[in-house]
Amino acid sequence: MKSEVKIIELENLNFTKVAYYTLKFADEEQNELDKFYNNYHNEYSESVNFIKMWIAVIGEKFGATSQYFRTEDNASALPPNKEAIEKEQIEYVDLDPYQKKTKLRLYCIVLSEKIVILINGGVKESQATRNSPTCWKQFMFASNISSQIKRMELNGALKINDKSIITNKSFSLSYKK
Repeated sequence: MKSEVKIIELENLNFTKVAYYTLKFADEEQNELDKFYNNYHNEYSESVNFIKMWIAVIGEKFGATSQYFRTEDNASALPPNKEAIEKEQIEYVDLDPYQKKTKLRLYCIVLSEKIVILINGGVKESQATRNSPTCWKQFMFASNISSQIKRMELNGALKINDKSIITNKSFSLSYKK
């Protein structure tokens, strides 16, 4: 059964350069970003906080340019890759210095340099996303929704104005859980 999916603005994540949004199934209490935080905060607290730090840095300092996201087909993920992190020389004291990368991925859709939809994620357990069950499921969801959004944008049902997403009455997203 397909469920309706809504785009929700995250008012607490509206920074100088980027406004963040998330997705929410109409029949569920939590949005996708909150599910991500709730699922991984206890076991992967350093990684979750590292991703949160990058959300803020991108939003306040850099803008949503491709170099700060891991691009996978028509979806993206945080945190940035090692090269982007080292280039910016941003130190993060809470992340174990011997493990300079996190295995946690937060999938997202970058609509413009000013708008990013943060979705959900999982643990990257192997080189290939398809071999990491939690990542693969969330990547497939992000990819599917990204395709729907691109179609809606081409059809004029969704427009981007600065840091706002504007939809008309024919705008609709759905996903089979």
